[in-house]
Amino acid sequence: MVKIKRDNTALVIVDAQNFVLHEKGLATSWGVWKLARENGMVKSTVKAIERFRAEKIPIIFVLMELRPQISHALNANLPDIDFWKPIKGLDFTKVTHEEGEFQGKVIEEFTPHPEDLVVAKHHTMSGFHGTDLDRILRSLHCDTLLFGGAITNLCVEGTVRGAFDRGYNCVVLSDCVTSISEEAQIFATEFVFPKFGRVCTSEELEIM
Repeated sequence: MVKIKRDNTALVIVDAQNFVLHEKGLATSWGVWKLARENGMVKSTVKAIERFRAEKIPIIFVLMELRPQISHALNANLPDIDFWKPIKGLDFTKVTHEEGEFQGKVIEEFTPHPEDLVVAKHHTMSGFHGTDLDRILRSLHCDTLLFGGAITNLCVEGTVRGAFDRGYNCVVLSDCVTSISEEAQIFATEFVFPKFGRVCTSEELEIM
């Protein structure tokens, strides 16, 4: 059981967007959306969000902002390494404005409420790099962060590392994150995240 105080805690949900977590997402071939439903990540996160809202814990969605009208030019300048190859392979020239909006939206199950906060990041894994996430959290007097979202061993991990480097107490909710494979999920939750904070399921979290 991991104990947290509601008054200094926020939930940070990373990249929970249609392009990666919907069966019609641009990144459907990665298989993240499928694993998220097979391992119950979506249902667990919905339940966790409802609980945290009831506890008045701030919820912050960190989103990878997609810009179909300029992404082709931007992607051409990205380095040819494994992290960017799937992004560079997406044909944004075929994406309409409406389709672009759909791809960038938070999945329907997690739809943000008016009181929730949204932070946009661009071409970066960490939700802290080049954003005002840290400033928002400081203004909310939060020193403990709960993490959910996708992809566990990429953008979630990048954001957790950014939080650790800035002195936050990190708690990764293992049932509220999902990856490209079960092996990648296990490695991140069992070997990586314990080095930067605590790991537990949302059910194992005790709010004080």
